[in-house]
Amino acid sequence: MTKVDANERRPAPNHPMWQSPELRAAVARDDAGAVIRLVRQAAGLTQSELGHLCGYSGSTISRLERAPLHDIDVRRRLAHALSIPAVMLGLSDDVRRHDGRAAHTSAARNPEADRLRRSGNGEGGDFMRRRTFLAGAAVTAVAGLTAGSEPVPATNLEALLLTGGSTAPPMAPDALTTGLAAASRAYADSRFAELTRGLPSLLSGLHVARDQAAGRQREALAGHLARAYVLASSVSTKLGDDAIAWVLADRALTASRETGNGVVMAAATHTVAIAMRREGHHDGALHLLTTTAEGLGADSGGADAALIAAYGNLLCTAAYSSAQAGNAPAAAAFIDEAAAAAGRLGGTTVPGTVVPLSPATVAIYKIGVYTALGDTGTALRSAETVRPAELPSTERYGRFCVDTARAWTHHGKPDRAVQALLSAERHAPEEVNRPSVRDLVSSLLYAPTATPAGLRDLATRVGATT
Repeated sequence: MTKVDANERRPAPNHPMWQSPELRAAVARDDAGAVIRLVRQAAGLTQSELGHLCGYSGSTISRLERAPLHDIDVRRRLAHALSIPAVMLGLSDDVRRHDGRAAHTSAARNPEADRLRRSGNGEGGDFMRRRTFLAGAAVTAVAGLTAGSEPVPATNLEALLLTGGSTAPPMAPDALTTGLAAASRAYADSRFAELTRGLPSLLSGLHVARDQAAGRQREALAGHLARAYVLASSVSTKLGDDAIAWVLADRALTASRETGNGVVMAAATHTVAIAMRREGHHDGALHLLTTTAEGLGADSGGADAALIAAYGNLLCTAAYSSAQAGNAPAAAAFIDEAAAAAGRLGGTTVPGTVVPLSPATVAIYKIGVYTALGDTGTALRSAETVRPAELPSTERYGRFCVDTARAWTHHGKPDRAVQALLSAERHAPEEVNRPSVRDLVSSLLYAPTATPAGLRDLATRVGATT
């Protein structure tokens, strides 16, 4: 690709785009992606050219322009690349570089931006004051993290995005390993609130430790960081924030590439594909899943257990992606191959995976696959094969109950669905107190049928009555 000269490909201060109603509206609603797109187009840059300036791919720029952009560091990088006045992206005017020196933006050289910022009257003054207030709040949060203070409360998943570039003292390697193990246990136990409280400090500690390490120690810490981001993306998906989950999955993939470890990279790629599929990119997700699975070489006789487990998990998600796209033959082929991979493990459990592969966990995926295909009879027959005692974690038991509840709902048996949900609540209460499950409970509550016993009280407990 021809090198892009950033200084020659920025909109002039008097460019009409700076005064356009489209830009004003985008700033007013804090649509950073739209602001970036408008300025990029005014600069005459393609998405690939802008990505070259920032170190991103063209497809990443496309996604950033379309999806909510919560990552402050990304906003800063794009503000610098395009000379966007910082306040237009919800940042303070003093945009800081990674080395602490002020990064120059066009704010001081842009009369229209300067007029909007100083204006105390009219629509421009109002929305710029709102943006400056939001920018101050964001910078305060970032400053608090980098000063080594307590992380933002875990009820705000955005705290998981503010973990890079920390200047906090590094944690001892043993403490980081112990922390990652504890985070993995919290996810397995469906203790999602506890997990989101602990992950920001763990991620910050891993970033610092990795950046200060070298050689094999750096590779090992990069692997820990990738696994922590996989957990962070997974819990964000659980809690219904797909945009944040995608950003965190991308960070997991970036960290995993430092390791040279195929299993670690496969786990991160798997998480990216889940984020893609949940945003409706079924074909792209399926391509990513299948090419990664093929690249593992796990279908050969000499593959070790970790490769086989990674291969099987990729195919489980490929099956579900195919089912959601309505491709029944492909879904059946993928889930059958995943079941064969689980059988090859012979009961071996691979540590360090978010969802251990086994015949029982594949059977849970079958429930979701065949429910998505509309074949609830096959889905429920798969549910009958699951022995709860063989499930590897509380999280998997909760998922088994919720997926079975969905199958019963679509099968026209709401009473059986409620029984499954109540079982999930008894064993994994945070599993039912999630947005997607609240939606399921609400649909059952307001269905034009008799209300099953226990449903109304369950709806009240999980907040599905309003």
